[in-house]
Amino acid sequence: MTRIGRRNVRMGAWFAMAFVALAATFGAAEAQESGLVGMWDISIDAAGMPPIPGFSMTWTFATGDEGALTGSFTMTGQGQSVTEDMSDLTVDGDAFGFTVRIEEQGQTGEFVFEGTMAEGEVSGTFELRPEGMPAMATGTFSGAPAEGDGP
Repeated sequence: MTRIGRRNVRMGAWFAMAFVALAATFGAAEAQESGLVGMWDISIDAAGMPPIPGFSMTWTFATGDEGALTGSFTMTGQGQSVTEDMSDLTVDGDAFGFTVRIEEQGQTGEFVFEGTMAEGEVSGTFELRPEGMPAMATGTFSGAPAEGDGP
């Protein structure tokens, strides 16, 4: 390889590392600026389904090791509790979205949430669907910081 060729390879490697560092920094800024970091108490209203007594949902968002936003989802009801990691988590200004995959008795389903944050509260829509299938339930959600975890 010629001297110029080696320089181009090194410049390309430097550019790639700088891009990754910049992307990680931008992700961290989005995580901090989003205001989502913390614990949220969530209420849902599923179209055509009656409320489930004793049901609760909590979301927890944190800034991960690389500065990106991470999250977990906890659903409690009828004496049972399920906690799963969020995946496909995106934040764009006040808008956010994520997916939670739940496996129950050999069946895998997905909750897909899309919403916005305004004035310290979150709201939006969700779908519940068997993995790879159309939605079997849709609805809306709203939430506020968990008690003692306000902005």
